[in-house]
Amino acid sequence: MTVKFVTNEKVAETSSKGNQEKWLDKETNKWYKLDQFGYEALAETFISKLLEKSNIESETPFTFVRYEPERMHVHGRDRTGCASKNFLEDGQSIITLNHLFSRQLGAPLKDKLERLSSDKKRIQYLAEATAEYTGLAEFPQYLTLLFETDALFLNDDRHLNNIAVIEQNGKFRYCPIFDNGAGLLSNVQFSPMDIDPKGLIKDIVARPFHTSFNRQINTARTLYGAQLKMPALTRTEIMELLIPMLEYYSVRDRSIIADRVTECVLTRQKFNQCV
Repeated sequence: MTVKFVTNEKVAETSSKGNQEKWLDKETNKWYKLDQFGYEALAETFISKLLEKSNIESETPFTFVRYEPERMHVHGRDRTGCASKNFLEDGQSIITLNHLFSRQLGAPLKDKLERLSSDKKRIQYLAEATAEYTGLAEFPQYLTLLFETDALFLNDDRHLNNIAVIEQNGKFRYCPIFDNGAGLLSNVQFSPMDIDPKGLIKDIVARPFHTSFNRQINTARTLYGAQLKMPALTRTEIMELLIPMLEYYSVRDRSIIADRVTECVLTRQKFNQCV
């Protein structure tokens, strides 16, 4: 089935790399996001399927958003996107760390972080000040888990407007882990399809501190301990998960996408201590 949307109902979701169009269907209470730069919907869906194999919901107080691919009729033609359940309840809102700290500091968070002399101090400040402002005592562990997830899937778009908490009447909750669509080399404008994925992987830089993924997760783990546990997958297991999702993309691109995704996971799980 193809879900139909019209232009004047869309929401432009800003990222560091552009705007991704999204819609909230009030009847189903689901968000729908449109592929904008490559195969973001596949990345979102595939990552959520892998997170189902992790310890996140069985051993931590945190959760993650589950995505499914969708065909969407948008701007007069059929497009590929993904859908997820709206995790906000009535009266709740998402507060980004940029917004939270701007309220507390009366100045941009970026300015404060730039004055700190090391990645360790920046991560520690971001994690512990957020815990203080929100009362979420395990936010340092949550932030570490977020960085570990980004490192495993090479999500290089975790800017300071892409880390958030949920607020309602002055009280806070942890956001489910969401918005991983920039992972797995999905943005083909920045990671062109005709370049070998091994060459692309080594050049990707982690956000929000513009350092390597390994350095970022190792620093966070040194401070707060490893959080994410994920079984190591074989090439065959990865392909079994991918095949249904590849049906949403052109036959011409399927083998290339599969190769890129597989190379990312096999490469990164070695560094993320998957077992």
